[in-house]
Amino acid sequence: MSDAAAEPGAPVDTTKPNPQASQKSVSNEVQKKAPGLVKYAQTPDKVILRLNKLISTPGGLNSFLSTFNYTLYLVAYLESKSIPLQTRLFSLLGRSGPSPGTLAAPSHIAALGTLLSSTRTTLRLFGLFPLYAWMRTLLQGPKQGQDPVLYATALTQCTFYILFQGLENIGLLTDHKVLSPSATARWNKSGTTARIYTWSYRAWLAGVLCDFVRLGREAQLERIKRSSSDVSTTEQEKTDAKWWSELIVPFAWLPVALQFAGVKEGGLPGFNLGIMGACGAMAGLSKTTALWESTA
Repeated sequence: MSDAAAEPGAPVDTTKPNPQASQKSVSNEVQKKAPGLVKYAQTPDKVILRLNKLISTPGGLNSFLSTFNYTLYLVAYLESKSIPLQTRLFSLLGRSGPSPGTLAAPSHIAALGTLLSSTRTTLRLFGLFPLYAWMRTLLQGPKQGQDPVLYATALTQCTFYILFQGLENIGLLTDHKVLSPSATARWNKSGTTARIYTWSYRAWLAGVLCDFVRLGREAQLERIKRSSSDVSTTEQEKTDAKWWSELIVPFAWLPVALQFAGVKEGGLPGFNLGIMGACGAMAGLSKTTALWESTA
C-alpha cells in the first residue's frame, strides 16, 4: 500500500500534522487544479438543487409538472409546424433530410408530453384528500368578517372540484380495470368512459368560472374599501398586481376547459395543441415562477 500509515504496525510520523478533511476533499482538489471546470459545473448543480427544493414544496411538484407538460405541448406543436422549414433548409444545404415517414411520426417531445399528462392524471388520484380538507374547513362556516359572497363562491367551487376529481378518478380507474366496467355501464352506454370524463371536465369548467366570480367580488370590495378609506399608492399597486396576476389563471384555463367540456360539438374553432400548450403554460407560469424564486 502506498500510504504507510495504513499498514498495520507501520511507524507514524507524529511531527507532521494531519491535513484537515476539507483540505483533502475531492471538490477542493478539483477547484485548485481546474477552477474553470468548477465554475462551469456550478450552474447545473445549483439548478438541480433548486429544482429538488421546488418539487419538495407543497404543490411544487404538481405546479412544475403542469407548466412543463403544457410547455412541451406548445413546443411539440411548433416542431410539427416547422417540418416544411426543415425540409427547405435541408434542400438549400444540398443534404437529404429525414424521410417523410420520419417527419410525420410523433416526435419525442410529444411523446414526453403525453407521458407527463398520464403521470399528472395518476397523481391526481390523491387529489380528493386536499379537497376534502378544504371542504371540511368550509363546512365549519365562514370566518369572522368573511364576505358571504366569497364564502359561498369558495363552497361552490370546492364542490365542483370534488365532482371533477371524483369523476376523473372513476374514469381513470375504470380504464385501467381497477373498477369493473359494469359498475359504470349505466353512464357509459357506448362502452367507453368518454361520458364520465366529459362531465368531469364540465365540473372543472364550473370551478374555473367560480374564479371569475371570486375575482369580480374582490374587485368590488376593493373599490368600496378605497372609497371609504385612505389606501396608500404602494398598497394599491401591490393589490392590483396580485389581482391581475390571479385573473390570468382562469382566463388561460377557460379555452382549455371549454374544449374538454364539449360545450360546442366538434370543439372550439381553431383550437389545437399549440393553443392548449400556450394556455396551460401561461396559467401555471406565475405560480411556478413564485415557487422557483422561493428556492433561491
